[in-house]
Amino acid sequence: MAATKKVIFETLQNLKSDDFKVFIWHLENPTDRIEPIPESELENANRQTVANLMVKQYTDEAVNIAVKVLRDMKQNDLASKLERKLQEVQQPDQVDGSNAPVSVRQLQPIQSNWKRPDRIIPCTQSKEKILRENRDDVYKMNKSQRKGLALLITNIHNRPGAERDEENMEWLLKALGYRVEKHTNLSGKEIEDAVENFAALPDHKDSDSTFVVIMSHGNRIDNRDVIFGAGVSYTGPDDYYFVDKIFTCLNSVNCPALIDKPKVILIQACRGCHPGGVKISDSTRGTYADDSSFESDAWVHKEKDFACFMSTLPDTAAWRIESGSFFIIYIMEVFCKWAHDSHIMELFGKVTSDMAKHPGREDIKFLPCIERTSLTKDFYLFPGL
Repeated sequence: MAATKKVIFETLQNLKSDDFKVFIWHLENPTDRIEPIPESELENANRQTVANLMVKQYTDEAVNIAVKVLRDMKQNDLASKLERKLQEVQQPDQVDGSNAPVSVRQLQPIQSNWKRPDRIIPCTQSKEKILRENRDDVYKMNKSQRKGLALLITNIHNRPGAERDEENMEWLLKALGYRVEKHTNLSGKEIEDAVENFAALPDHKDSDSTFVVIMSHGNRIDNRDVIFGAGVSYTGPDDYYFVDKIFTCLNSVNCPALIDKPKVILIQACRGCHPGGVKISDSTRGTYADDSSFESDAWVHKEKDFACFMSTLPDTAAWRIESGSFFIIYIMEVFCKWAHDSHIMELFGKVTSDMAKHPGREDIKFLPCIERTSLTKDFYLFPGL
C-alpha cells in the first residue's frame, strides 16, 4: 500500500491549489458508485493526507478512483501518467511469481493493461467424441454449429472500462456463432422494452440457444437485483430494471420458441456495496482445513433450461479496471481456452475458481455467483465449427 500512497501523493503534487480543492470536492461528492470520503476528514487536508485517506477508504481501487476523478476534472494528461504507473504499483503487492503456484502466475497479467486472447480454441474432434459418448445428455444443435441470437446491453455512462467490456463481449458472442443485437446506454424502461422485444423475435424458432448479457451499475431493492439505467443518480427513485423480469420474458409462457433450448444470462453489475471480503481473527483462522475454500450454490427454479451467471454475490460490489470488469475478463479468458471441450456449467465453475484465486488485497475479494439455473443437460458451445 505504501507504493500506492506514493504515486497518488506524487500525482496530487502536480495539481495547482485550486485544482487540488476541486479534487477534494470530487471525493466528497462522487458521481460514480464510490463511497464518499467524509467532509470532516478532508477538511484542511494536505496532499499527503488525501493520499492516505484514499488508500484507507478504497484500498485496491484507490489509483483507479484517482484516475477517474482526474478525468472528470479534464486533467487527462495527469490521469494517463497515473494509469501508466498502475501496473507497477500493483505488482509488488501480489504474490512473488517465481514461487507462486501456476494458477496464481497465470492470474497476474489481468490488470489495467489486460488484452483479450487473440482467438478461441476451436472445437475439432472433441465435438464428435462428446456427442458420441453423451448424446442423450447434451443439448441438441440444429445443424453443424450452434445457431442463435444474443442480446447485449451495456451502460457505459459513468462506468470506466465498460466500453472494453462491450467490445470484448460482442467479439466473444460473434465468435461463438451468435447474431448479436446490441444496445448502449439504456434507461431502466428501455432495458425492459429491449428484453421484451428480443424475446418476441421470430428467429428464436430456428435457433438452438440464446444469450442475454446486461452490463451496468446495479444494486438490490426489496431483496431483488436491479440494473440501473444509464446516467442514473443513485438517489433516483425509479430508473432501474428488475433482473428477474428476464426469466419471465424468456420462460415457456412468454417465449415458447425457446422451450427446451438453453437460455444463458450474464449480468455484470453490483448487487450491493460490500467489498466482498471479511477479516478473520486469529482465533477463527484454522477452523477449517482450508481457509481459502468456499461454497457456491446453484439454485434450481421452475423455469427450465436457464443458466444465469452474475458477477458477484448478493449485497456485494462488482469491480472494474480500465481493461473492463473482472467478471467479463475472466469469462473471456476461460471461454477462449476451454469452451472447445467444456460445457457451460464447467466454464462457469472455472470462472468462479479463477476469480476466487485472484490476488486481491485486504477486503476486496472477487466471487461470481450462479443463480436460478435449471439446465437439464450439458450445454456445449462447440466454437469454431
